Amino acid sequence: MLPIELPTKLRGQNRENVAHRQMRDKFGIDPETVDLRPFFGTKGSEEWSRVLVTDKALISVWRDAIDEDALAILPDYLTLPTAPDVWTVAANAQGVSVRLGPDDGFGAHADLGAILLNDALEACDRRPKALLRIGEPIPAIDAIASEHGIGVETDAGSVGAKALSHGEVACDLRRDPQLARARMTARILPWRWPMAFGLVAAIVWAAAEWIVTDRIAKETQAIRAQTMAIVQDHFVDGAPVVDVRVQVGRVLASAQAQAHSEGDRPNPLSLFGQTAIVLNAASARAETASFDTAEGFRVVAILDNFAAVEDLVADLEQAGISVDLQDTRANDAGVQATLALSTSNGATEGDNQ
Repeated sequence: MLPIELPTKLRGQNRENVAHRQMRDKFGIDPETVDLRPFFGTKGSEEWSRVLVTDKALISVWRDAIDEDALAILPDYLTLPTAPDVWTVAANAQGVSVRLGPDDGFGAHADLGAILLNDALEACDRRPKALLRIGEPIPAIDAIASEHGIGVETDAGSVGAKALSHGEVACDLRRDPQLARARMTARILPWRWPMAFGLVAAIVWAAAEWIVTDRIAKETQAIRAQTMAIVQDHFVDGAPVVDVRVQVGRVLASAQAQAHSEGDRPNPLSLFGQTAIVLNAASARAETASFDTAEGFRVVAILDNFAAVEDLVADLEQAGISVDLQDTRANDAGVQATLALSTSNGATEGDNQ
C-alpha cells in the first residue's frame, strides 16, 4: 500500500487515471505488469489517498491456488485484527505484517519493519493506545513501543480488535476493477445511439411545441388588438377599454333605451330587455321580474356584495333607466337587491305581465 497525493476535487475514473500516471512517473511502474487499485479505507470515501500495488502475475497465481468459495485475496496486513487507536504486529516466516489501524498497513522484513513502524509513530498525529502483538515477540519492535510509551498487548479481545470487520473484503484482489468497468462499458455502448436519437427526437418535439405555442400566443394577441380597436372606434369613441363586456353592454343598453324613448309608448318587455343586458354585463342573477300598473316594473336580483349593487344602479342609470333601490339585504347567496325601474321619460304603463 502506497500513499499518493491527489487533488480533492478529482472523483471516479479521473482520479484513478491521475493516480496511475503519478505512480508510473514516480516509481516507473508498468501498468501492464503491475495492478494498481484505490484503497477506499473503512469509510469508502471518494477522496482516497492510498493505492494497493500488486504484481499481476502473483495475483494470477493466487487466484489459481485458492478455492472458488474463498472469502477474498487480501494483503497479509489487512487480515490482522485491529481497531481505532490499535496497531497490530504479526511475525511470519517472511518478516512482519503491520496494521496501522483500520486504514493503513505494510509488510516487510523484520529489521525494515521495525524502522518503518518507528517512522510511522514519529509521523502520526495521534499515536495508538496499544500495540497488539500476534505470534512470537520481536525485541526491536517491543523496544520501539516502549520508547514511545505504548503498551504491548497479546490478547485481541482486551483491546477490542477484530479481523475483517472494517470493510477489508472490498479490497479483494481477485476482482479486476478494469474488467468490471470494461463489461459495464460493453453493456452501455449498444444503447448509445438509441439514446442519442431519443434525445434528438425530444429536442425536435420540444422545439415544435414551442413554435406552435408561440404562434397561438401571437394570434391571440392579434385578435385582442383587433377587438380593442373595434370597441374604441364604434363603442367608446376612443376612450380607454377597461372591460369590453361591460362597456359594450352599457352602450347597447343605452342605444336600445334611446330607440324606445323615441316611440309613442314605452313597452315593459323592452324595458326588461334593456335591464337584462345590464344585469348580464354586471354578472347579476335575476331572481324575479314583475310589472303591474300600481308598482311598475320591479326586479329582484342577487349580486356578490353591496358595492356590486351600487355599480349595477349606476350602470342602469347610464343605460337610460331610472332606478329606485327599494331594498337590499344579505343572504347565503350574496346580496339581494329589489329595484323599481322605469324609463327616463316617465313611468311605464300597461297590463299585468
